[in-house]
Amino acid sequence: MSDTDERVVSEINDLSHHPSIMAAYLYISGEEPRALRIDQVGAALLRPDALLWIGLHNPSPDILQAFTEQLGLGSELSSDLTGEHSHPRFTDYDENLLLIAQSVQMGTDRQRPHFGTVRFVLGRRFLLTVRTGPSPSHVVMRARLEKMRHRIDRGCDHILVDLLNGLLDHYADIYKGFEHRVDRTERALIKVAMSQVSIQQLYMLRRDFHRFHNAIEPLGEICARIARLKLEPIGEHTREHFLALSRRIESMDRLFSNLSDDLSFAFEAGMLIEQARQTDTTRKLAAWAAIVAIPTAVAGIYGMNFENMPELKFKYGYYMVLGLMATACGTLYALFRRAKWL
Repeated sequence: MSDTDERVVSEINDLSHHPSIMAAYLYISGEEPRALRIDQVGAALLRPDALLWIGLHNPSPDILQAFTEQLGLGSELSSDLTGEHSHPRFTDYDENLLLIAQSVQMGTDRQRPHFGTVRFVLGRRFLLTVRTGPSPSHVVMRARLEKMRHRIDRGCDHILVDLLNGLLDHYADIYKGFEHRVDRTERALIKVAMSQVSIQQLYMLRRDFHRFHNAIEPLGEICARIARLKLEPIGEHTREHFLALSRRIESMDRLFSNLSDDLSFAFEAGMLIEQARQTDTTRKLAAWAAIVAIPTAVAGIYGMNFENMPELKFKYGYYMVLGLMATACGTLYALFRRAKWL
């Protein structure tokens, strides 16, 4: 081996301990899983009974390039894998399949979702997952499948189905949290007046639901297309699972759409209640303005300082005017009360 080759192997081995490499395992039926270094991936893939599952999280370009070279991925697929594409889509590369899905994790405040991307590269005997941004780990899913080795031994396409189901389970958990938030928001809108804060919260919720719709709906269409097409890495029986995934995704999308509709109805109800409150306040102000206008008008008349005002000489004129004002104001107050303006 030349000095150059030794240096390349040494660099690859150093990369094998990089924290972005979540897992790189070789599975052979009847044997325990075996961890691989990057430079062992290509040789392991030559075994006809081998199944490789590699998981990366926010990998550097060097890490990603090392794995794509070991797996023998073409330049076009490697370019798409490292691109900025984040919207759900899939591309068929004859022997391999690239599927991009959006992942999500709730923030530390458990209020706002943060979206990431999961790229799945599926081959006949390998599955490469590349997670970027916030996304749930596959460690729990891997441990669960390793306890049921027959599910791994069925093939990488079945593992992909399980991972997508796990992604939907995560969406379902987030849906439950949003359901409670929408319920609290509906009650708050009915009980208290709408404020600038509540309007901002409604806007943020509606925007989050829109992002969930953009993440979920295309994924359902993708699974439906995979179920219809005859793709090299997808077995005949697995296509049925993708069809079931498509139906489940459609159901999940409807749930989020229903929550969004409930939020719209709550907003409309809150606006109507707020409008009714404002109308009631306006009526009260108008009623009191009419009542106060009577003594104001009388006082204004007697404040004109005219000399020819005979009632000013009347002994009981002052009391008569006060009684007239009180009677008029009382009558108006009673009429407004009867009309439920006060």
